[in-house]
Amino acid sequence: MRTLSILMIVAVLLATFTFGCAEEKEKEPIKIGVLAPLTGAPARAGNAMANAAKMAEEDINKKGGLLGRPVKIIVYDTEDKPETGKLVAERAILQDKVVALAGIFRSEVAMVVAEVAADNKIPLIVSTAQTPAYAKLVEKDHNRYKYLFRSTTNATILGNQLTNFIMDYLAPKYGVKKIAFLTEDVLWARGLTKIETERLKARGFEVKSWLVPLGVTELPEMKEMEEWGADVIFPVFSSDNGYLVTKTWKDLKINAILLGVNNPIASPEAWEKTEGRCEYETTAFASVVIKYPVTDEVVPWAERYISKYGVEGINQAADVYESLQVLFQAIEKAGTTDADKLVEVLENNEFEVLRGKIKFSKKNHDHMAWLGPPYKIESPLGGPIGQWQLVDGEPKVVVVWPEGVGNPDDWKMPPWVKIE
Repeated sequence: MRTLSILMIVAVLLATFTFGCAEEKEKEPIKIGVLAPLTGAPARAGNAMANAAKMAEEDINKKGGLLGRPVKIIVYDTEDKPETGKLVAERAILQDKVVALAGIFRSEVAMVVAEVAADNKIPLIVSTAQTPAYAKLVEKDHNRYKYLFRSTTNATILGNQLTNFIMDYLAPKYGVKKIAFLTEDVLWARGLTKIETERLKARGFEVKSWLVPLGVTELPEMKEMEEWGADVIFPVFSSDNGYLVTKTWKDLKINAILLGVNNPIASPEAWEKTEGRCEYETTAFASVVIKYPVTDEVVPWAERYISKYGVEGINQAADVYESLQVLFQAIEKAGTTDADKLVEVLENNEFEVLRGKIKFSKKNHDHMAWLGPPYKIESPLGGPIGQWQLVDGEPKVVVVWPEGVGNPDDWKMPPWVKIE
């Protein structure tokens, strides 16, 4: 009898311990990793990505978390280096036990981390890196790379808008014929330059390109472009060396329109950082920067970001926030953090995010931005095409393209530029 009583007590204790462990596990946070360059040339963008990740964590936990559990976003510094990206991705998965990864600024980092995610069968939603090569992995080997998704556009979408402005407005109005690409020597920028060069040549434009290494302190290439007779210098820059492009153009009064993908000039700090030299430069701007209401959520989110961090929320911040919104919704729809079930949900649903809807192509898992509004059309390097101008004595971004969003006739020729 005594033995039976002891056995019953042990059984009750074991059941209590097991239940307690299960209950404790249910309350453990769901961990998601965000990879961002907190140091290195694009640290400004990386820290904005980290800020947005923190906002997303706070917002979802205010709603009660996911599946009855709190959410913990862990930000890892890639240092803007592929080898560091690989190391921190492995640490996130193997040591910290994240259920998914998001973020990534540099395309070269994305390509390395893609292999880590595929090896470990962990969903990866790239928020910012734009190389078309990333999506081709899924297209070529879906079984291995089905865990890879991209919640932004690839490099071709943004380039198309800018070259459309050249072809459909500047060329007929001002006689623009010669386009010089000044391209940062990184994967996404080379890819964009190649594609847009082909588009421009097909329309009869003369095109020449110059590659610029990361971290340069001078740009003699811009005088070479002027001597070649460029009508438009088309920068393709995501690092802070974009400021050097602008300063060189204005200080030397280069006789060419400056229009392209110059990410630092798309920031609200550009006027101050360049001491007004960005006046007349044309690039793509994020709706969260210029507070353009592509959805009802954009302006309140932008103002909340400023209130929280004391600076404007740049486009890469919004991109990371949106990729996390997608993951949150996918986990809720799946009712689990199981990777294969998350892939199924991601492939077969669309997701409401800050700047529209996101829907992934089943062919290559790129966001289908070409569907147009209400789907998200902005890239990490901007959306509407605008020009920095002084309006009533105050610096302002004047949106000029596409038609219907902006008025191309509001665009102004730099006063020292003469197109022959």
